[in-house]
Amino acid sequence: MGKKYAEDVRALCNRARANDRNIAAFFVESLQSCGGQIVPPDNYLRQAFKHVREAGGVCIADEVQVGFGRVGKHWWAFQLQGDDVLPDIVTLGKPMGNGHPVAAVITTKEIAKSFKETGIEYFNTYGGNAVSCAVASAVMDVIEHEKLRENAVRVGNHLLNSARQLAAKHPLIGDVRGVGLFVGIELVKCREARTPATAHAQHVITRYASLEPDGLECQHVRSVRVCKPSRILSRE
Repeated sequence: MGKKYAEDVRALCNRARANDRNIAAFFVESLQSCGGQIVPPDNYLRQAFKHVREAGGVCIADEVQVGFGRVGKHWWAFQLQGDDVLPDIVTLGKPMGNGHPVAAVITTKEIAKSFKETGIEYFNTYGGNAVSCAVASAVMDVIEHEKLRENAVRVGNHLLNSARQLAAKHPLIGDVRGVGLFVGIELVKCREARTPATAHAQHVITRYASLEPDGLECQHVRSVRVCKPSRILSRE
């Protein structure tokens, strides 16, 4: 299935070449968050990256929301696609500072060298801020020492299983998907037609917000997004 979806990427690359245009880069969120909590099928990124690189482009993975162990099994969500699936550039943020504003870009030595050789100066007023760097370093230490990735697997499985048990009882829940503490619960009026249950989804969000101000959002008027901190416990 992943190879089939990646054919769309190949088709776009071919269309660009047919119009004498080049491919600069392919931006992809390793797991689509605001797009509806979509977990790409196996082999999608591997094939998509292959098509883009053959067209001369670089592959950029957005890990701003899904990185830093949220998926549990790995530090980075793109690793779910296989150890051989490596982007050329990775963007990081949000959980990197556990509330403190900090972000980063990671790339290969080859790309960094290529950028330097252009002679273009890169300047960032807050780049390399010592406090932000210390915060990010401390966050990674906590993730490692408190085994928060393992916790994300344990609590995430509990959340997914509990949501699926509810889905078996309530036809309003059309789908439950996700990995680790990155979970989407799709609410529908009709499972066959997958008609969005907009009002119901908004009610869930509004009701939840009155009890817990963080960790639940409504996406595309049908999917309830659950992105809880990696240190949350099952009883919560």
